Amino acid sequence: MPYKRDHDVGGGNVDFYIEAKGSCVLCDVKEIRDSKKDKHGHIDAYRHIRSDIRKLREKFKKDRPQLSLVLVSMNYSSKFFTGYTVARALLGEIGVVYDRELRTIESPLHHLPRGDATLTQKHCRSVSGLFVFNQGGRSHTFFMSPFADNPVTSGFFPETLEINMDPDGIDGKLVGLGEMMFWP
Repeated sequence: MPYKRDHDVGGGNVDFYIEAKGSCVLCDVKEIRDSKKDKHGHIDAYRHIRSDIRKLREKFKKDRPQLSLVLVSMNYSSKFFTGYTVARALLGEIGVVYDRELRTIESPLHHLPRGDATLTQKHCRSVSGLFVFNQGGRSHTFFMSPFADNPVTSGFFPETLEINMDPDGIDGKLVGLGEMMFWP
C-alpha cells in the first residue's frame, strides 16, 4: 500500500496520504491519553475523539478536502473505551422518547436531534470516518460516516471491521457497540 508521510493540506498537514485499490485517503493519527478524569475516575475517550475531529477539520480551514479524510485513533490511555463511546462521539447522545404520564417508551433508541453530534448531514461532512487502531494484533475497526462527501471505498483498509454509522439503524447495533472494547 503506497503512502506518503506528512502530507501538506494547506492549513497544516495530515500524517498520511494513502493510495490503494484505486482510491486515495488522507489519514491523521491521534492518541487517546490519560487526561483530566471526571468525578468517577473515568477517562473520557468521547471528549478526545470529538476534540480530535475538530482539530482535523481546522487543518483545512474553509477548503474542504477533495479526498476521503479519516481520523485514526489509538488508545494509549490506562482504560478501554467501547464502540458505544465512538457512536456517541460521532453521532451524538442516544436516547428514547418517554411518556411520563403513561410511563411508556414511545420510540426505539435513537440519536437525539439535539444530541450534540460531531457528524451530521449539514455539519462536518468532510470527515469520512474514524479508524480505531487496536494494538497487539487485535482487529481494527473503521466507523464510516453516513454523511461523508467523500466516503472511503469499502475494503480500503485490509483486515478491518467496517461499521456503517447510520443513525437510523443504531437501535439494533447498540448492544454490539457496547460490547466492542478498545484496549490500551
